[in-house]
Amino acid sequence: MHYAIPTAGLAPYSCGERPAQPPLAQGRRDILLSGLLFALLTTLTNFINAGMSAHMISILAALGIGSALAVWIAALRGVGQCAARLMEVFSGRAVDPLALNLAACLLLPLSFAIGLAARGSAAAAVAFSLLYGAANGLLTITRGTLPLALFDHRSYGGMVGRLVAPGFLFSAAAPVLYAWLMQGAGAQAGLWLSAACALAILLSAAALWRMFRNRNAAAIPTHLGAK
Repeated sequence: MHYAIPTAGLAPYSCGERPAQPPLAQGRRDILLSGLLFALLTTLTNFINAGMSAHMISILAALGIGSALAVWIAALRGVGQCAARLMEVFSGRAVDPLALNLAACLLLPLSFAIGLAARGSAAAAVAFSLLYGAANGLLTITRGTLPLALFDHRSYGGMVGRLVAPGFLFSAAAPVLYAWLMQGAGAQAGLWLSAACALAILLSAAALWRMFRNRNAAAIPTHLGAK
């Protein structure tokens, strides 16, 4: 497919150099606080993602959904992810990373609240799976674009590497911790744990947005975020 792209007659194009936008986090205090909030947000998001990936079907079954239907509903999470990413890409304009991040984090506790209230309702379980997938899909975008807006682009790689490192450790432990909790307190306890983490994620995102809402956000196309 790559070699089939027509290139004849296409001259190289340069848009010239554009000055880098100044980072939102200015000063040691801003950098430290925003870094801690971003690290907390990312770590808990990875923790939920790993735990739910391993146990979502059993959690849906504990809500009263039949095993076969639970498999299908759990698969809708991927549909929600792709749909949310496509909506962002086809929005046709750059979206403020802080606002997009806050919107995604609002969907997380909402999705788990619907899941906790499902009580055997297939429609509610479908809404839970789609909303959770949509939130997770948007958060994979802002995980890359948010630090570009917050921190100096020259230190982006090293800064993000340090901030996301705890998330890998927690995501590795999440399936075991979920299994231990669900074995002792029931499968629905995994949903309560996810809801508590989602609320903490929302509070972190709201704190970041509140810190910088009156400053000019960097003009970054959010569809270039990490996958």
